[in-house]
Amino acid sequence: MKAVVISAPNHAALRDEPEPRAGEGQLLVKVGAAGICMSDVETLKGTRPPAYVKYPVIPGHEWCGTVERLGPGAAGFAVGDRVAVEGHNFCRQCAWCRRGETNLCVSYNELGFTLPGGFAQYVAVRADLAHAFAATLPFESAAMAEPLACVVHGAQRATIGPDSTVAVIGPGTLGLLAVGWAAVARPARIVVIGMDRANEALARRMGATDLLTVGDDPAARIREMTAGAGADVVFEAAGSDSALPLALDLARRGGTVVLYGIAGGGRRTQLEADLFCLKDLHIHGVFAYTTRSFDQALRLVESGRLDVAPLVTHTFALAEFQQAFDLLRERREPVVKVILKP
Repeated sequence: MKAVVISAPNHAALRDEPEPRAGEGQLLVKVGAAGICMSDVETLKGTRPPAYVKYPVIPGHEWCGTVERLGPGAAGFAVGDRVAVEGHNFCRQCAWCRRGETNLCVSYNELGFTLPGGFAQYVAVRADLAHAFAATLPFESAAMAEPLACVVHGAQRATIGPDSTVAVIGPGTLGLLAVGWAAVARPARIVVIGMDRANEALARRMGATDLLTVGDDPAARIREMTAGAGADVVFEAAGSDSALPLALDLARRGGTVVLYGIAGGGRRTQLEADLFCLKDLHIHGVFAYTTRSFDQALRLVESGRLDVAPLVTHTFALAEFQQAFDLLRERREPVVKVILKP
């Protein structure tokens, strides 16, 4: 089969690889669509933390496809079923798994980083990580269930009501998915903060009522909108060292801040030591998702309540992976989610 293989940092190629076999309790899935995440770009560049990648690797953790073959003991599926697949191959036995915190499994093992992922024609996966979806749902939209699952996992910790003001920092894939999630609850305002207005049209299409740039003094503007209070819920999805203090500044007293972005590189930020207590803030860090969050995300997309199709801005053939990666790195034109199709 054809697959993109990153043999070492800055060395990737489309190669002929042996077709995987469905082992005990596994499915062989023919890939229909696979999204490129910035963490895939980091894997190629060699900047992803060593504990979270193992070279050589076939990347791709946001993907879906069709069941081609069932391995011994695999149940609940039939050949031809369309499935989206969780990335985390949790062990089920460690203390975190027993608590249901499978995203924090002590034996980290993830498709696309330490295990072969979806930038290939076929992937062998554990059947218990596969989630069937309707044939009417396009592969490109189903592949978005993985990043949406991250959003769902964190967003469930926030309460959004009809009078709420929600702020979203970073109108990239996760940020725009957070806008879509919040819009389902129909809050009074959803304010998106970005470096510029490049994704304003998409943000509004996903449900944003306002878009501010960092040069607009967003904290002051949001206080103006809320009679001096601030945002009830803040989703930080920018992944920069300046986004964290901004998120804390935007939140009202007693507000909730959900942190999705990872700045990387061991960066540090100075914060006022008493800020968390004086504002009585609820801060939630998010690492990936659980099985429950993944299934909820897929059902939300499948039902049509959250239309993720507008976020897929570019599609490339698997053989064009280098062009796709370059587009994400260089941002020569407005881009949100890039999809590879084997």
